[in-house]
Amino acid sequence: MFFASRDTPPASSYYVMIMSKRILCTKEHVENTMRTTLLLVLMIGLAVSTCYAVNLRLMTGHEQGTYYQIGQEIAEKAIDVGMHLEVLPSDGSWANIVALFNNDTEFAIFQVDAFLKAGENFYKNTKKDIYDEIKVVMPLYFEEIHVIKSKRRTLDFATEEHFRVGCGSPESGSCLSASVIADFYGKTFDYVYTDYESALSKLKAGDIDLVIITSGKPNKLLVGQEGLDLIALPRTRKAVDLYLRTTITPDDYTWLNGPVETYGVRSVLATMIQEQEGLANDLVGTLHFALQVNEDKLKASGHPKWKEVVFTGYIENAGHIGALQALGVCNFLKRYGHRCTELVSQKTIP
Repeated sequence: MFFASRDTPPASSYYVMIMSKRILCTKEHVENTMRTTLLLVLMIGLAVSTCYAVNLRLMTGHEQGTYYQIGQEIAEKAIDVGMHLEVLPSDGSWANIVALFNNDTEFAIFQVDAFLKAGENFYKNTKKDIYDEIKVVMPLYFEEIHVIKSKRRTLDFATEEHFRVGCGSPESGSCLSASVIADFYGKTFDYVYTDYESALSKLKAGDIDLVIITSGKPNKLLVGQEGLDLIALPRTRKAVDLYLRTTITPDDYTWLNGPVETYGVRSVLATMIQEQEGLANDLVGTLHFALQVNEDKLKASGHPKWKEVVFTGYIENAGHIGALQALGVCNFLKRYGHRCTELVSQKTIP
């Protein structure tokens, strides 16, 4: 899998058809009538708001976690184009991938490492490629791996080998991250599967040694905590292919005494809506485009993690064609000196 920025994606056939009369005019004429063109792109190219009237679901994560907040903000922008997304809490990445396969949701957010692991299992069981089933709508942000200990507890992660670890549900991305850490550093973890609030309580009481939570910083549950500390993860060559070196600081959590180095893993917004001309591609393209036009607003007033999102990004061989078509529309506007976000700043979306 390869992450990149796409400057020249294919333009959507339905957008081109709607806008063809203006596209075929001279450049001077297009520039003189660009405001009208932008309105047509929004009002007609995103006709889902009045024609489709669909109710869809978005599986996220723990209600105190970053996935859930990001999901709520995605749903708010989707409403602007008439797409109603029900934001569903879940046990995390693994549960979300399973939910897609079980048709319990149309969209989901999950970690890329969970996606790769699911792909391995899917191929072993079916000899099929998971990328033919689940498609990425938009690469999102990197989630930091929080390895948490009690501040009162003296613990040497480098020399000790055996730990009792809370990581949420066994279907969470955090538990997958915990198993990856155990493998990276040659540790033995005994897992305590319970919700994060209970795990943190057990940690403070001395019943477990560590709590591992993989979540975009700042995690809402962790922000208001006291008596906690983070363990720095040493650099390892095993992490270079998939994980990003990153830092969690006192600006993220006031209970930290200083910056702590760790690893992060990318999350994605994905779907099992199949690639088909017409409604299927239009639905995915509409959601992607709704996020693109709101890029400035999301970065200014949404969760801080939106600042890391490359809204023109895609994952090679796994991106949904509807998302690529939506990227094509914004690329078309860029050729004439305009940005998709101008559609919002000009209040063409309520």
